[in-house]
Amino acid sequence: MKISRLMILALWFLFPGILPAQTGTPGDAGTVFVLPIQGPIDKGLVMVLRRAFRELRQMQPKALILELDTPGGGLQETRELIDWLRAARKEGCQVYAYVKKDALSAGAILALSTQAIYMSESGIIGSAMPISISPLGGGVQELPADVKEKMLSAVRAIVQGLAQENGYREELAIAMVDPQHHDLMDGEELLCAQGKLLNLTARDAAKLSKDDGQPLLAAGMVKDLDDMLSQLGLAEAQLRRFSEEKADRLARWITAFGPLLLGLGVLGLWIEFKTPGFGVFGFSGIALLALYFFGHYVAGLAGLEELTLILLGIILLAVEIFLIPGFGLTGVAGILCLLVGAGMAVMPKIPKVLPLAGVPPVSYMVYLQSALQSLFLTAATVALGLWLIGKYFPALPVYKRLVMQGGLKPGTGAEQGGESGQDALLPGQKGISLTALHPSGIARIDGRRVDVMSQGEYIEKDAEIQVIQVSAMSVLVRKA
Repeated sequence: MKISRLMILALWFLFPGILPAQTGTPGDAGTVFVLPIQGPIDKGLVMVLRRAFRELRQMQPKALILELDTPGGGLQETRELIDWLRAARKEGCQVYAYVKKDALSAGAILALSTQAIYMSESGIIGSAMPISISPLGGGVQELPADVKEKMLSAVRAIVQGLAQENGYREELAIAMVDPQHHDLMDGEELLCAQGKLLNLTARDAAKLSKDDGQPLLAAGMVKDLDDMLSQLGLAEAQLRRFSEEKADRLARWITAFGPLLLGLGVLGLWIEFKTPGFGVFGFSGIALLALYFFGHYVAGLAGLEELTLILLGIILLAVEIFLIPGFGLTGVAGILCLLVGAGMAVMPKIPKVLPLAGVPPVSYMVYLQSALQSLFLTAATVALGLWLIGKYFPALPVYKRLVMQGGLKPGTGAEQGGESGQDALLPGQKGISLTALHPSGIARIDGRRVDVMSQGEYIEKDAEIQVIQVSAMSVLVRKA
């Protein structure tokens, strides 16, 4: 029977480490991993590529080939991918770039992150000057001179450091980024005039320099990927081509709506906490939390640590609700575990590599800011949900069936067309708890079975209680 990729990822999520790598035996020296980078380099693409680098570490191939056809992308995303490539080289994997069509802007920077660049006959590389795109969709945004220079100097330092690390010409790399470079010459030939950004066709990039007889940038011009493998001596290698799966597309949607899913999951558990027993709201809350962390795991964000924290938080809350009187340290610890796990689940696992010369390491502050924004949206979702529940939900028949089920004794006024058990109650009335209240449970008041809630204190079964407040959502009682 054929097992889908989504099922495999689900098993991997629930039981990390039990499934063998699907890409061959680790250490297979005859394997080449081809990683296509097509289209804009944005957050969605980076989420998919994080899984690719996880597979790469499991496979341990002889070589990694970036197949580039991209107009560029975000600087933060590009810097993360640079660190992944440098980490792969650190672990002994050879890393090459194949410019299939366009390697512009961030694509050119990624090409400089590899050991050697090969270009198809129609390939173009260059134009890596940083620009700012308006978040409102207005195209390129003009920046103040000081901010523009700050961005430019950062990217200039990155490409210069990559050129030094991988043996490319520094002046050529800088000419791709900074239009204020000196006239770029090859002997007496002008390659790029001052005031313009360098772009190279495949023939220009691969031609030999008149100064030293070495290729200007590219190690060679090839017909296709097979031709490149032949030139690298890897023609007999087994190819493993990475591709986006349905689970990756699902993860994109889950992470995009992550704050909403997390907020609804918390709401479900909160409603379950407010009502006796364990039913649809509790199962829905747990299912939404599981979906949230599954999506973030596939996206390369959440791992075993985050999953452990969330499971621990749910267990602690369950112990607090069903076993321990009152609401104290165990409940607080459970809530903290949920919050910390949710915060960690939106923080990516960045590979640890030495920073480039003259370039500060990737800052976690950007990821932390994104995590705080996500948690803020979750908190806003929970707050809005609580307001809507308090204002509208109690009037719905489904609420009365789910929350106030069994709230009346057969033959009481509600069945005869009178008031509901909750509406007929008044502060000061006394009754008997039919179940233990920690803090919610069931009591008999004025001959009616009613769902009630204490003020957080534990009230044992068969204790005398007194109503202190009646609202659309609950009946609040205390020990008489």
